[in-house]
Amino acid sequence: LLHETQAHVDDAHHAHHVADAHHAHHVADAHHAHHVADAHHAHHVADAHHAHHAADAHHAHHAADAHHAHHAADAHHATDAHHAADAHHATDAHHAADAHHAADAHHAADAHHATDAHHAHHAADAHHAAAHHEAATHCLRH
Repeated sequence: LLHETQAHVDDAHHAHHVADAHHAHHVADAHHAHHVADAHHAHHVADAHHAHHAADAHHAHHAADAHHAHHAADAHHATDAHHAADAHHATDAHHAADAHHAADAHHAADAHHATDAHHAHHAADAHHAAAHHEAATHCLRH
């Protein structure tokens, strides 16, 4: 009887350890899951951090654009019209340049606008010359 009782006590003791081992296994799973979750969150935190820097770079790009636009605007409003960069408003159309594309504002030009302005300048000269000629011959005829 004592032997059988001891056998049951031993079984119970083993069963207790088996249960402990089983619980420990789940505790370990939960612990690992916790770290996996941490790693997952850390990944997203890193994404957010990178996105923050990407946004900074994007804003810096626009800030640089604004800075360049500021200088282009300065060129647009140049006091000496001979050096003005915007062909539409330059007094001397022959040397005018498009502010957005000018490296050397004095000689540079946006080919399309500079060519138009150059031709318009000469066309205007021709138009005035013709008008003067017409006026002169008109006076002579009378």
